This record gives sequence, structure tokens and C-alpha cells, in this order.
Amino acid sequence: MKKSSNIKQWSLQLFVVVFSILLFMRCSEDFLDPKPLSFFAPENTFVDKDGFDALLLTMRKQIRHEFTTDVSSSDQAAIIYEFMASDIAITGSSQTINPHDFTTQVLPTGTAGKLHWYWKNWYNGIKYANTIISRIDDAAFDNDEERNAILGEAYFFRAYFYYRLTHQFGDVPFINGEVTEPKLNFNTATREAILVKVKSDMEFATQWLPVNVDPGKINRAAGNHLLTKICLAISDFDGAIAASSKVIDNSAYSLMNTRFGSDAGKPELNVMWDLHRRENKSIASNTEKILVVQDKYGLEGNADNSSRPGTGWMRTAVPLVWWLRAPNGQYGISQVGPIVNDIGRGISWIRTSNYYNYEIWKDNNDYRHADCNWFSWDDLYYDNPSHSEESWYLQPIPYEKIAQISNNSPIDSIRTWFPFPYNKVNIPDDNREFKKEGGNSDWYVFRLAETYLLRAEAYYWKGELNNAAADINKVRTRANAAAIDPSEVSIEYILDERARELYLEEPRKCELTRIAFIMADKGLRGYSRESMSTNNFYYDRVIDKNIFYRDQIVYGSLPYRIEAYHYLWPIPQSSIESNTQGHINQNLGYFGSENNVAPITSIEE
Repeated sequence: MKKSSNIKQWSLQLFVVVFSILLFMRCSEDFLDPKPLSFFAPENTFVDKDGFDALLLTMRKQIRHEFTTDVSSSDQAAIIYEFMASDIAITGSSQTINPHDFTTQVLPTGTAGKLHWYWKNWYNGIKYANTIISRIDDAAFDNDEERNAILGEAYFFRAYFYYRLTHQFGDVPFINGEVTEPKLNFNTATREAILVKVKSDMEFATQWLPVNVDPGKINRAAGNHLLTKICLAISDFDGAIAASSKVIDNSAYSLMNTRFGSDAGKPELNVMWDLHRRENKSIASNTEKILVVQDKYGLEGNADNSSRPGTGWMRTAVPLVWWLRAPNGQYGISQVGPIVNDIGRGISWIRTSNYYNYEIWKDNNDYRHADCNWFSWDDLYYDNPSHSEESWYLQPIPYEKIAQISNNSPIDSIRTWFPFPYNKVNIPDDNREFKKEGGNSDWYVFRLAETYLLRAEAYYWKGELNNAAADINKVRTRANAAAIDPSEVSIEYILDERARELYLEEPRKCELTRIAFIMADKGLRGYSRESMSTNNFYYDRVIDKNIFYRDQIVYGSLPYRIEAYHYLWPIPQSSIESNTQGHINQNLGYFGSENNVAPITSIEE
């Protein structure tokens, strides 16, 4: 009883003290005035050019994250999902960490791999862009040119993120300004409404973006390159030609037709090797670069202390060759031998299709497929030093030995062996112990070769095949490949040329989906907008060119399988369910789409 009484008395005394303190604070005139916890609060930071530049740097990183294996995308560069959901590649791993069977693994409630990573990453970027757009008139600038250049770059990033979102996920919510408090009433807008809006923004941006910038920043050419893609996406082919021509006809840009850079003095190499050296991508003499994300070792903001920083391409895009067996049944290639040291300790997170590996390479003179740039099966040999006394040590590995590990593919193996573009994935890392996995390297997002191919596509849609062939041939003749005749131009041929030129650079799935929308809008080959979830060009192209999805080859526990509705990925169910005061639609083919409502068809300023 005494103990209980003491506790009650102590509690009463504590209450009196706390109440007195609160009463004193309540009487203070400024008690309810908000106090920023940091001088880096928005109202203190976004007041001038320097404050906005810090946020623009963050958005540049949003793009860079797609091409690097930093913390944001674990040990795989997210761009690989654009390829494994296309005609060019699959995941080469038997594990279900990446999608094999899109029908069972790619779902609104969660996806294998990083498909929903894109949703989060792009919307984070949109949030940052909207902060600048909403606060631009509250800041002080030296002149209108400085203000409009900042605004133009913010418009660029918002347009870039929405271009990608609308070709990965289709109709999505459009957020037109900074969100400063919890918001639960987002509504789906149509892909067309979003693209029309960002096209208008980019028309403004391309007037004000600076012509010359430091590598990694956004210049006017990058703005026009993105505007070209947006115009194509809404079938504004004249607009696409006009925007791309502003880049192509700019004297500051030209395809790299002669040797340059770090290895220019090595006659056994060619210009396609030079183009993809990490030392050459951002240098001033490279007149082909338009937008190159910066990923140099030691660069501020890089994940240099993560377990696998940098590009990781020598791990991600190289076959698991050290699994190959010698005649005695033991490993024929050493994990510390010359082959692995040269090409990397690959594990085939991404595995290219036979279409990419063999079908598109018809010209024996094409630099892109030359021995110095392309690693083929006849480059393999037994190098395990434990077999040094054997007659086959340091001898080429017979193709029959490779084919024995074939796993249902009649041509080559799935994970253990496939050819690959050595010039693109060979990125040594001399700074860390993970040097067999691929180090840091700047990476092309836009370069002039793609600008030519985009303009060629616009000409093709207009029926101007002579002009289309001329642009394609600019890219081909630079690569020492034979020029084509206008009669050979087709959308299929343009996609083949994009594959030859832009592997690991272009967002392949997005471009296939964009073309599928164009063909449906034009009513070509029986396609229509009404039936896209069951019949579209994207699906037909993937099934025609990718033997793994076409034949539903089984590797591990699942088949490789994809359906027509996968031309769009599912909207994350968590975003739909948490949006309790609005309505976000689900894409047709996925559960929840039966609850869809009419989307917003026009976006107001």
C-alpha cells in the first residue's frame, strides 16, 4: 500500500511540472511558428542557381543509376530488364530472381527483378523536377537566360522520366507540381495526354538549354534528341524530323569516323573499339556523344564503398565460362586464369538471344562484329593450370564441348556460353578487388548514331525511304558495313540496326512498345488500340525473334514465357491501394484492371 501511495504522489508531482512547462511555452508568442530543423530546408536552399543545381545533380544520378550496379540497383544494372523483356535477350540465370515466366513472375503485387524499381526511381526523379518547376519563380537569378536554363533542364528530366514511364507502364498519374503534403488522390492520365504535355515543355526547354555544357549535364542537343523520341511516340513525324535535324545538322556533332582516344595508335583495333573505351566517352574530341552519365572511380556521389560499385558488365553480361568442363570432367577454365581476367567472371544475369548473336550479323566487314570487338566461342581455350601437363592445355575448346551443356537450345548453351560484344562490356577495374566484375565507366544515354536512326524511322513512317536509307547508311558506313538500298528499309530493319549499334544503351523494351503504339494507331497489320493487350507488334516481334520465349524453353524451374499484355508492365498494387482518395488504373491483362475508370485525357497547366 505504501509503495502504491508513493507512486501516485510522484506521478502527481511530475504532472504539475510538465503542465507548468507546457503552459510557459504556450504563452510564448512564437511557440507555434515553424522552426526549420536545418538551413537546408527548401525555403533556404532553392533560392538561387546554386540551390537548384544541387537538385539537378540528384536527377542526373537518377538516370545514372539505371546503368550502374550501385546501391540503388543491387548487383545488376537496371537497364538489363529493358533487354530481357525484348527480342534481344533473356535472363541467363536459372534462379527466379529475374523473370523467366512473365505470366507468373511479373505481377502487380511484386515482380522478379527490378521492374518496379523503375516506377519508384522515375517518380522520385519527377518529384525533384517538380520542386524546381514549382519554386522557380520564388528564386533570384541574374537574368532570364539563367532562370530558363534551369527550368529547361527540370523540364528535360520530367519529360525523360515520363517518356520512360509511359512506355514501361502506359497510362500513369501525371504530377504537375511539387507535392508538399501527404496526397492520396492521384488519378491516371492517358499516355497521349502526358506525352503532349511534355512535348510542349520540351519545345520550351530546347530554346533555353545551353549549347555547351560539362559532360553529364543536359545540353540543347540532348533536349532535341529527347523531343525527337516524344514526337515519334505521338506520331508527329514532321516534328521528329525537325528536332533530330537540329542535332544532326549542328556542326558540333558528327559520327566518329576515324580513330581517336586512348588506343588510337593500335592498328589492330578500329573506331568502334575507340567509341566504347571508358576513357573516350566524355572527352572533347568525341563529337558523337550527346548525353553521357558520369561514373568515374572516386567521383563524388558514386557508391565506391558498396560491394559491387561501377557498371558490373563483366559480371552481368558475360557468360559463365568457368563452368565449362575439360575432357577429364574438371573445370577447364580457371577463375583466376587469363580468360576470366580478360573477359570477367561472368554469371549471365543477361543472356543475348540467337537473333542478336547470329541473325543480324550478315556483313563480314562490319566493325561492330570484328574480332577485336566481338568475343566468339573460338576465342575460348583451356587455361586451368592444374591441367598444364595435359595435351589439351592451352588448346581451343571444341564447339562440341560447349554444345554438350546446351540445356534445350539446339545452337548453344544458355548460361555457360554465348558470344557477346567485348568492346562494350570490357571495363577493367584497376582500383578494387572486384576487377573481374567490371569497374566504373561513363555510359552513353544519347549519342548521334541513335539520332540518325530515329530520324530514319520518322522518314520511314512518312514513306520517304530514300531519306531513311541515307540516315541508316550513315551509321552503317561508319561501321564499315555495306550501304543498303531504299527498298530494304522496313521497321524490322531499323530495329536490326538499332540492335547492332545500341545494345546496352537503348531502352529496348520502351522502343518496341513505342513502335507498337504507332502501328496500332496507324492500323497497320491488323493492330488497333482497342486490342493491344491481346494483339500488338511488341509481342509479335519478341516471339518472332527470341527463340526462348517463342519455344518456351525451360531453364531451372520455369519456362521462358511472355504474353501480348506484357507490352506494358503492371502498375504496383501498393501504389493503387494506398491512393485511397483517387483512382490509379491497372493495365489490361493484370488482376485489378476490371476496376479501371476513364483516365484523364487532357492535362492543364
